[in-house]
Amino acid sequence: MQNFQQKLRTLLQGRYGVDQLTVALMLLGCLITLILSFLSVRYYRLIGLLPMILALLRVLSRNVEKRRAENDRFLRVWEPVKQKLSVKAQHARDRDHRYYACPTCKKTLRVPKNRGKIEITCPHCGTKFKKRT
Repeated sequence: MQNFQQKLRTLLQGRYGVDQLTVALMLLGCLITLILSFLSVRYYRLIGLLPMILALLRVLSRNVEKRRAENDRFLRVWEPVKQKLSVKAQHARDRDHRYYACPTCKKTLRVPKNRGKIEITCPHCGTKFKKRT
C-alpha cells in the first residue's frame, strides 16, 4: 500500500489538481449521462464522458497558470449566478415576508406578509407603489 501511495504522489507532483471548474465539469458530465440514459439510443450516454475526460485532463495538467486562468474566467461567470440563486433560495425560505423590486431603482424591498394591499415606500429612492402582500 505504501508503494502505491508513493507512486501516486510522484505521478501527481507538479500537476494542477482539482478546482471549481473541474468539479463543475464532473457534475455536468454526470448530469448529461443521467439525462441521456433515459433515451433509447445506446451511445448517447457517452456524450456525458466528454466533460469528465476534460476534467481529468485539467487535473493532470502541468500548465498550472493556464488552468488557473480558465478557473478564474469560470468563477467570474459562476459567482453572480451562484449569488442570485442563493438570494432566491433565501427569499423562498422566508415565510414571514414578501420581496418586491422597486419599479424605479430596482432595489429589493422586504415587506411583511398577510397585510393585504399596502403602499410601499422605497427607502433608497422614495418611490411609492402599491402591492398585495
